[in-house]
Amino acid sequence: MNDKLLPLQGVRIIETSDILALPMAMSILGDMGAEIIHVEYAQRPNFYRFLGPFPEGDPGINWHDRSGAFNGSNRSKKSFTLNLSEDSGRDLFKHLVSISDIVAENFSARVMTNLGLNYEKLKEIKPDLIMLSNSGYGHTGPWKDYVGMAQVIEAATTSHLTGFSDKTPSKAGQSIMDLVVAWNIVSAINMALFHRNKTGEGQWIDHSMLEACTPIISSPLLDVAYNDKYIQRNGNRHNTYAPQGCYPCKGNDDWFVLTIKSDDEWGKFCDLVNHESLSVNKYPKNIDRMTNHEEIDNQIKNWSQNLTKQEVVEKLQSINIAAAPVNNSRDLLLDKQYKHREFFEQVDHFEETNIGKRIYSGLPFNMSKTNGFIQNPTAPLGFHNTYVLTELLGLDEDNILDLEDDEVVSEYKSGTEVQDMRVGNMPAGYKPASPSNQSLIDRGDVREDDTNYKNIIEEF
Repeated sequence: MNDKLLPLQGVRIIETSDILALPMAMSILGDMGAEIIHVEYAQRPNFYRFLGPFPEGDPGINWHDRSGAFNGSNRSKKSFTLNLSEDSGRDLFKHLVSISDIVAENFSARVMTNLGLNYEKLKEIKPDLIMLSNSGYGHTGPWKDYVGMAQVIEAATTSHLTGFSDKTPSKAGQSIMDLVVAWNIVSAINMALFHRNKTGEGQWIDHSMLEACTPIISSPLLDVAYNDKYIQRNGNRHNTYAPQGCYPCKGNDDWFVLTIKSDDEWGKFCDLVNHESLSVNKYPKNIDRMTNHEEIDNQIKNWSQNLTKQEVVEKLQSINIAAAPVNNSRDLLLDKQYKHREFFEQVDHFEETNIGKRIYSGLPFNMSKTNGFIQNPTAPLGFHNTYVLTELLGLDEDNILDLEDDEVVSEYKSGTEVQDMRVGNMPAGYKPASPSNQSLIDRGDVREDDTNYKNIIEEF
């Protein structure tokens, strides 16, 4: 552990959130030293608690604390359960606001106003409060009440450019937009803190996922604004460079990606391949290669499919040509570059969860003075109730028992199931299933079953 003062140490943030974008942003701020109080209603917690993957494929009786999806985006926080639909729950929330710096929420636009917990109300309690509201489309405009999530936002911004021209638009793998949004939120909150440190003023941040993700396609937007030119999706090819593509290598579903940016690079590439089908004289200029891209692609495939992706990339990088292997998740966890920079962190979970040690992504930067790190594993639901209620809010045991009896807060019970829990639109009491690895392989969700996966953790 690192005992240096972290940049956000002393900053307290109240988080009420669901799914991925805002929770991930708060975890990043927690990694950098902020105290994150994650407020959930025990009977309707974050939907990601339901999703898995679960350790060794077993949800367990306390499955709400064992989801990999949830645990991967909620580290470095304290967990506090609170029912905001009750007057006394809202009073406790307001008390917590009065001793905090920031409130971050991602309810739909009407919810916080209906609860009387919108920025205008909360700044009466804490005048220098910073409040961030993250929603799909922002809190103003004709789309303000539309439901938004990562794939929907992706469709509304970038999907017209993703995929092949003769196929339907496609999403870009996992929830990429959620991570884009998360880092935008981190930036916005830090700028608001910087402003408050200079002026003493708080403010409301109305954050739009749609607007956060739109600059990803800045070049196509400029083509319309400058030239009225509409760029269509073109698979793995580039609109300027040639060749660029994703090519097969020796191995099971192994590929590499290549970009040739200049005539000089093309010459070096041809010298490396050393085959008459790929010669500098045959396609000397970029325009020639753009015109004959398909033929060149076929020749590159003939060369690369006899080499492993590591061999191809090492050969190309040795002559300063941009190339990379298409890595799967296991490749990433074992990659020497990540290991050298200590990007992945091994985290030992709370004993109550029966998860043990697992590997998580860390922060993508190393700071020479104030380097952040995962402060603690994701806490079990309600684990820090006593801390929040007694140390922060000053309640005594009788007060707490009354709140538990009235179901304003939920009593934390180690390793047990929360009764009448409802996640998302699932019926109360519904428990997640964990399909067998073979069934996931059969339906195409999983490529293969690696029975030695624990070696990754043990060797980490």
